[in-house]
Amino acid sequence: MGRHQLSGMTRHARAVTGCAVSIATALAGGSCSTATTCAVDSHGNSACATYTSAYPYDAVYYDPLYATTWGYYPFYVDTYYDPSGYIYTYALPAPVPVADPVTGSNVPELLDKAHRAANAVDVAVRAALDPVRQLVEGPPAQNGDSVVYGPGNIGNGSYQFTLRQLSASDKRFAWKLEARPANSTASLALVAGGTIQVGSVPRRGRGVFGVDCTALGMADSAVSCRGQVLMGFAHTADGDKILNAGLKGYTPDTSVATPLDGKIFDWRHGDTANHVRLAAKTNLSVTRTAEPETVAIKMTWIKDVGVRADAAATGGDIPQGKILKMTTCVPATLDKSQATTSIESCNSDGSACTLAGESMTPSCGNGLQTAEEPNPDITASDPPAGMPEMPAQPAAMPDGNGN
Repeated sequence: MGRHQLSGMTRHARAVTGCAVSIATALAGGSCSTATTCAVDSHGNSACATYTSAYPYDAVYYDPLYATTWGYYPFYVDTYYDPSGYIYTYALPAPVPVADPVTGSNVPELLDKAHRAANAVDVAVRAALDPVRQLVEGPPAQNGDSVVYGPGNIGNGSYQFTLRQLSASDKRFAWKLEARPANSTASLALVAGGTIQVGSVPRRGRGVFGVDCTALGMADSAVSCRGQVLMGFAHTADGDKILNAGLKGYTPDTSVATPLDGKIFDWRHGDTANHVRLAAKTNLSVTRTAEPETVAIKMTWIKDVGVRADAAATGGDIPQGKILKMTTCVPATLDKSQATTSIESCNSDGSACTLAGESMTPSCGNGLQTAEEPNPDITASDPPAGMPEMPAQPAAMPDGNGN
């Protein structure tokens, strides 16, 4: 993941306020409990002693690689770090990943495609966690083993966030985000949820995360993503982050991207390396028309060394029974003028390969010489080599009760 410059990254004006101000306006239908053990912390969030370590949004996480503070690290898909600051923004009103209009794209094509595919998934993460981020700025009501924030109007929706303690001794929690149209009295619908067993560091551990963008879009007309993202995650003792995500008819925006079923794997090794397998429907520049191909990409970024990306593409302008294989290596500058790329047209079984277009033998840095060809089936379970564990993704949307 290059640095994400996402619209709305700065703190919004508080959409959910404390008990001393107009609850009727800010928390329509909500309540303030005098029995809570939650106090407003130095960041303006209601920090509940029993629950705060399990919040899915971490307002104060400092990323040592990108040297910035943000709250989305546990579920973001990473690709690479770009030293020149090449970034993406989400165009408004729809959150479509586009190249930074100032710097433009100076990275090789496969890196660009991978970065956009990761950002597309991160649209769903933002869609689920932005409301949580705002809701926890206000006081919750406490009910037995749960704390409830909201409901409160945020954007074009009314949201409610519930965090439940499943086991104090095991530090297991479940959460859910529910929504309905703003100012509505309709029933709240489940739009996101997860579980976590907290590890040695607050808001780190292992568990599952899910967002139903279709349900979310029905509740909040400002949300453009559709389909589901279902993810298993783990944070190991040495600081690795591991994601196993499934896309079900998912698109960040139906007007610009075809809904996709696919598998995403991400293994971030602290701030020194990242290994990722991504799936995308995207047009490759070496094909004849703008019709999108189905592309699986495996990529490794190593700090101070560079990036290797291996891709397998089918469909689109690629004839039936054929597969297009691409490999790109680029040094740590990520400058596409320094990249080397090989392109081959092969039978679907990988045989009878011939050079396609302008190709050269990839020149890859230390640790990047070994090819890791992806399975061209973007729904295949095809994690990066050496991935230390595989957290199971949920079969369905987590319901907030540990299921």
